[in-house]
Amino acid sequence: MKKYLLLAAVLFTVNLGLISCSDDDDKKENNNPGEDVYKDKKYGNAAIDACNELANALTQANSAISGSKVSEYESELKSIIANDVDNVIVPTYTNLADDTESLLKNLQGLNVNTLSQSAIDKACSDFKKARSHWELSEAFLGGAASDFDVDPTIDSWPLNRSLLVSYLSSGRTDFTDEELDDASILGFHALEFILFRNGSPRKLNEFKGNDTYKGFEKVSGASELAYAQRICQLLYERTCQLQVAWEGATDANASRMQLVKSAGLEYETSKGYSYGENMKQAGNTSVSTFPTVVSAVTQLLSADEGSCVGITDEVGNAKIANPFSSGDVSYVESPFSHNSITDFQDNIRSVRNIWLGSLNGKSSSNSFSKFFENHSTSRGRTVEDAYISTIAKIGAMPAPFVKYVSTIWGVAYEDSELKD
Repeated sequence: MKKYLLLAAVLFTVNLGLISCSDDDDKKENNNPGEDVYKDKKYGNAAIDACNELANALTQANSAISGSKVSEYESELKSIIANDVDNVIVPTYTNLADDTESLLKNLQGLNVNTLSQSAIDKACSDFKKARSHWELSEAFLGGAASDFDVDPTIDSWPLNRSLLVSYLSSGRTDFTDEELDDASILGFHALEFILFRNGSPRKLNEFKGNDTYKGFEKVSGASELAYAQRICQLLYERTCQLQVAWEGATDANASRMQLVKSAGLEYETSKGYSYGENMKQAGNTSVSTFPTVVSAVTQLLSADEGSCVGITDEVGNAKIANPFSSGDVSYVESPFSHNSITDFQDNIRSVRNIWLGSLNGKSSSNSFSKFFENHSTSRGRTVEDAYISTIAKIGAMPAPFVKYVSTIWGVAYEDSELKD
C-alpha cells in the first residue's frame, strides 16, 4: 500500500472553534453529462487526488493520537472505539444481513414459470440496498471480514466471465458447495451480472429463454436463476457471519448464529471472543488481540489493510485508477448495475461514519470528530473537509463509470480482457 508522508505539526492545540459536521457531502452523481465530458480526464484525476488527500489527512490524524500522551486520553479513546462498534459496525452488518435476507426470500422458490418482472425489479432493489451496506462496511474490513476471507468470497472482481459461462452453459440447476469454491464467480458481482444489464433490471423474457450477453448466448435463464438462488444463499450465510462475529450471541440474532454454526463458519477471535468485544477490550491482552488502545485506533483509522486509510487508498488507487489511469477496463467494479460511482462514494461514507461515530452524518458525542474538536480543531476539520470533497469529486465523474473509462480507452467493457 502506498505510504503517505507525515507532515510535522503540533499534535494537540487549543480549541479555536467548533467543527461543523455537515452531512451535505452526498452530492448527486453526474448522471446526464454531454458526450464530450466522457473524454475529459480531469474528473477522474480529481477523484483520485481527493482520495489521496483524505488518506493523508487520516494518517496524520492517527499519527497525532499515537504521538500524544495517550494515557491522558485513553478513556476517551475507548469510548470512541466502543461507540463505533455499537453504533456503526454492528448496525451496518445487521442492515447488510437484513437486506441480503430480503433478497434471498424474494428469489427463493422461483423458477422461470413463476418468475415475474416485478420479482426481478424487487430483487434488483434489494440487491442495491444490500450492496450499499456492504460498501458502507469497507472502512472496517479489518477483523472478521479479513480473518474469515469474507471479503474475497463475496466481493471479488472482476467477475470471471469465462469461468462463469462454463458453469452455466451446462444448463444445470444444481451446484454443490465443493463446486462453488472459486470466489471470482460468487458473491455480489455474479448476482449483479444475472440481475442487471446496462444499469437496469434484466427483462423477464431473457430468463424465459437464453441470455443475450456476449458469449452467454447459449446459457439458459433457468440455469442463471438457479445459480443466483444458490450463491445468494451463500452470500446470506456470510453476511450473517459478519453480524454475529461482531455482535456476539444475542437473543435477537439467535437464528442467524445457528445458521452460521450449521454452515461451519467461524465467528470468534483466536481468543474466543466476539470481534466487537475484542476491539472494546483493546489493551486487555487476556481478552483482546489488540495490545493497546492505540493499536485498535490505528486499525480503525490508518492500518495498511481494512481501515479508513485502506479503503480510501483502494478507491483512489485501485477501484478508480486501475481502469481509469491504467486502462484495465475489465477492472471496473459494478459495471452491469452501473452502480460504480455510488459504490465508491459509499466506501468514503464508511470512512465518514467511523469518523463521526454514527450512520446519520451527524457527529456522536463519542467520536473522532468530537475528540479532535476538543483537542485539535484544525486537524479534525481537515479530515472532514477531505471526505466531503472526496465524495463530491467522485460524484462529479461522468456516470456510468464503465462508460467513462471505456470512452477514455476506446474499449467496450464486453470486449475487455478477462481476468481468469
